Amino acid sequence: MSTLHIHLDESGNWEFSPKGSRFYSFAVAWTYDPQPLASALTTLRYGLVKQGHNIDGFHASPDQQATRDAVVRTLLGYSAWSFAAVVLEKCKVNPALREPQKFYPRFAGTLLKFVLRGRIRRGTSRVLFFADTLPLDTKAKREGVLKAIKTTSAAEIPTVEHHVFSHRSESNKWIQVADYCCWSVHRKWESGDTRTYDSLRPRLAATELNVTDGGDQTTYY
Repeated sequence: MSTLHIHLDESGNWEFSPKGSRFYSFAVAWTYDPQPLASALTTLRYGLVKQGHNIDGFHASPDQQATRDAVVRTLLGYSAWSFAAVVLEKCKVNPALREPQKFYPRFAGTLLKFVLRGRIRRGTSRVLFFADTLPLDTKAKREGVLKAIKTTSAAEIPTVEHHVFSHRSESNKWIQVADYCCWSVHRKWESGDTRTYDSLRPRLAATELNVTDGGDQTTYY
């Protein structure tokens, strides 16, 4: 039985004003063989803990640069996975789409379609989706993410068994992988810092799409 594992993460804040982040980003990391890289990241974590680092999991934004470098080296040691991303310029998002129940299906759904339409191997019998619980700080956001995954998968793979899980990132190394990928894309767009993005480029399935480039370019603030 061939099972595809898809892990979704997001970067950016929910402030739709000049005070907030300019961009919002979504990334997915997927693999048919999650165990080897997950084990390698676990080994890395224990090695860092033995050195005196208080690390319960890897999270790109607060991690020290030396830790990021070690994580990226570990990620690049395995080729049986890929990631992709979309970004959106928040000031160009119509206010009518800023409700989580509309926002996530519209924008995260675009990214999920990319994977489900072109990256599933023939003979795949099951798809498992994973999203982090902690960044979703409201019930509405959690429901929005679940709606995005469920509606997109129902439309794109109606005959393939699929399940959706919401895990704490510390319990799922692959959510941590998606976090690093998403953070690298967001840093590129938000601040022009491409260090981690350039390092992870070998695992990037396609250059990220700015989904707000296709609209009428109206800015709302």
